[in-house]
Amino acid sequence: MEEPNRPQKTFTGISFIRCLTLSLLSVVLFCSGFFALPFGTVGFLFSPTPFALLGIRESRGWMTAGVLIMGASLFLLFGPMFAIYFLLMEGLLSFGLTFPSGKVKKGSEALLFCTTLSIVSKVLLMAAEVVLTGHNSFVMESDAMRSAVMQMYTGLLSRDLQSAAALKESMEQMVALAPYMVPSLILAWSMMDSFLNYRLCEAIQRRHSPAFQPLPAFGEWRFPKNILWPLFVAFILPLLFTMEGWPLGIMLEINLKFLVGVFFFLQGLSLIWWWLEKRRIHFVLRVLIMLLLALPILGLWVIALGVGDICFDFRTLRKRFEKKT
Repeated sequence: MEEPNRPQKTFTGISFIRCLTLSLLSVVLFCSGFFALPFGTVGFLFSPTPFALLGIRESRGWMTAGVLIMGASLFLLFGPMFAIYFLLMEGLLSFGLTFPSGKVKKGSEALLFCTTLSIVSKVLLMAAEVVLTGHNSFVMESDAMRSAVMQMYTGLLSRDLQSAAALKESMEQMVALAPYMVPSLILAWSMMDSFLNYRLCEAIQRRHSPAFQPLPAFGEWRFPKNILWPLFVAFILPLLFTMEGWPLGIMLEINLKFLVGVFFFLQGLSLIWWWLEKRRIHFVLRVLIMLLLALPILGLWVIALGVGDICFDFRTLRKRFEKKT
C-alpha cells in the first residue's frame, strides 16, 4: 500500500512550537522514570508517544530533529549513557511507530514492525551498555534478587519454616535461571511497550489524518497453529540432549517454554474476553476478571485453554454451531 500524498510541510512557527512542545513532553516523561519513581514508570513507558505524534502530524524530519536535539541535551546534562539510552530506547521506537503509516494495510502488520524495531533497539542498547560500562541492566544481580524476594516474604519466613525452605529453594532456582531469561525479557518488554504506545497513538490520532491502522479487537486475537512447534521443540530438547553443561540448550529450552506460554496465555485471555462480550458482561467487570485470571494458579488454566483454542478454534466452532441452529 503506497503512502497517500500529503502536502509538503514547510518551516512554520506552528510546526516549530509543536516540535519543541512534544519533544520536551517526551523527555519529561522519559526522565520521570528515573527521577519520579514509582509513578514515573508509567510516564517512562509512554515517552515515545509524543515523538510518534510529532512524526505523524508534522513529518519524520521534525521528529528526527526533535529526537536528536533532545538526545544532545540529555548528553550535555546527564552524560553519554543517558543519551544513548534515550536515543536507542525511545528514539528508535518512535520511528517504529510512525514508519509503517501508509505502507501497511493492517494494524497487526504495523505493530509487528514496531515490535521488531523495539527488539533491535534493546539488543543494541544491551550491547552498548556492556561495551561502555561492563554491566548488563537486563540481568538483575543475584544479591539484589535475593534481597527483593526476602523483603517480599519476610513475614512468611518468620512464621513457617517449611514454607521458608521451599521459598529459598525456589529463589535459588530463579537466581540461577535469571541470566538465561534475557531473550524472553527483551521480547516481552518489546511487545508490551510497542503495543501500549501503538494503542495510545491510535486512540489519540483516530480523529485526525493520517490515522494509525486499527488493531484487531482483543476478543479476536488469534495466533497461528505454527506456534505449537516451538512448544514441541522445547519439550523434546531435554529428551534428546543432556542440558547440563550446555548453556545454549538450557537458554533455548527455557525461553521457548516461556514465550509460547505467553502466547498461549494471551490466546486464552482473548477467548475468555470474547465469551464475556458475548454474555454482555460490563467492561469494568471484564477487566477485573482478566486481572484475576493473571494469578499464577488460574493462569495455568488460561494457558491450557489457549492451547485448546489454537488447536480447535472454539470461536469458529461456536459460530458454525450458531448458523446451523
